[in-house]
Amino acid sequence: MRESGPFIHLFKTSLGYYVYDVNTGQVLKIDKGVYDYLKNAGREVDELSLEKVNLLKKEGFLKSNRVKITEHPYTLLLPDALQTRVCNLILQVTQNCNLRCEYCIYSGNYDTRKHSNNRMSFEIAKKSIDFLIEHSKKRHKIYIGFYGGEPLLEFSLIKKCIEYIEKVAVGKEIGYVMTTNATLFTDEIIDYIVKHKFKLTISVDGPREIHNRSRIFANREEGSYDIMIKNVEKIHLKYPKYYQECVKFNTVVLTDDGFSCLENYFRGDELFADAYFSSSTVSTAYSKKDKKVNYEIGDKFIQEQQYELFKLFLGKLEKLDLKYTSVLLNGYFSYLKRLETSRGQNGRMALPEKWHRGGPCIPGVTRMFVTTEGKILPCERVCEIADISHIGDVEKGIDINKAQNILNIEKFTEDKCHECWAYSECTTCLQCCDSNADTIRPNILKRCKQVKNTLEDALKDNAVLSELGYDFESDSMIGNPERILDEELYDV
Repeated sequence: MRESGPFIHLFKTSLGYYVYDVNTGQVLKIDKGVYDYLKNAGREVDELSLEKVNLLKKEGFLKSNRVKITEHPYTLLLPDALQTRVCNLILQVTQNCNLRCEYCIYSGNYDTRKHSNNRMSFEIAKKSIDFLIEHSKKRHKIYIGFYGGEPLLEFSLIKKCIEYIEKVAVGKEIGYVMTTNATLFTDEIIDYIVKHKFKLTISVDGPREIHNRSRIFANREEGSYDIMIKNVEKIHLKYPKYYQECVKFNTVVLTDDGFSCLENYFRGDELFADAYFSSSTVSTAYSKKDKKVNYEIGDKFIQEQQYELFKLFLGKLEKLDLKYTSVLLNGYFSYLKRLETSRGQNGRMALPEKWHRGGPCIPGVTRMFVTTEGKILPCERVCEIADISHIGDVEKGIDINKAQNILNIEKFTEDKCHECWAYSECTTCLQCCDSNADTIRPNILKRCKQVKNTLEDALKDNAVLSELGYDFESDSMIGNPERILDEELYDV
């Protein structure tokens, strides 16, 4: 059997050559000679480069270790965690909505779910809350989120849930979360969510002409922008401190409009200039074959997005006032920061023989999504009608075996995963799978190229920023930029 070479990924930027060492999770700056030596698997012998490679090995890098057995390290801990550490309950209070956004997962263009008149009864909500309280004994803070459809269609139910949880969650800190289209706010609702310090995510797709193209009312051919923006302005004016601390926005980017028109709008409006945004393009996952959901990302969009990213990096490097930089890209920058800081903290020198790739969260523990009917799913983003997604219900509780199966989703693709350089930083989970059990493996593998491309771009961005003196831990420039690999290691 051929001996495996070092488990690494090579990349280069305008500032130099790098190796991502999979076993340690570290990025090392190397010279061109070492880069070429590693790229050619040592076939072209350069004595100086060989000496430097051997020095790296002596320092603990360039190991060939691969994971041999798929088992998530939390597998044996999951039963106890589901008994005592559940912390985040999300209630699907309704499957209905007062809007009919054409790209919505409930629009009927997807295989996963559709709008309906189903609404959660207080009995199911109460049992869900009881489950949360009973299974969160080792959690001081718990969260309850309200999800739809449009959750504010069931505002009376939300109030009853909060009254109940505040009565039974003795000694616990409670956080409230909601995503809304912001068209149903009244003074009463606004005062109520501010009083209870809801973490609020409001959906806004851009200026009026763009927002109204997709986000139209269900009962009339009319866009929702004017009502939404009026309500956002009301919160901003009446409760500025709450607005700054608790309100963020989500934008579905319609790529045919380009990136700059959205960016210019959000950056130029005082409502959004200092806000936190998460953004995404339209998902084509689960789309029905006879109802094509097609939002291609064109060259113009990519060029404009990359230009805004360049400006954001200039801002972080203190070469441009941050007020001129993108608000839509702060979600990507948060990803860069998480990637850099988590890699620096893992303290790992080699992959263990038994492990699991990145991607899945702890089902039922990290999040617990309860449908209108009382079924328990690992989160609100998975396919609602897939059997694998149903890990229990509020009557019988969570099926440990099904939860462990989702936790160890790598088993569907372990032959590929164990040889993948993006193993530790993979982001693929059950979310990409549909209702057909036979397509779980191909659906996961379909995302591999995207995951690896995204990770490589992020590693390049982080390497350049670090080289130029940006420190992710302090979110600031440092006086003497540290090289990713100490140059003294090369004094041979």
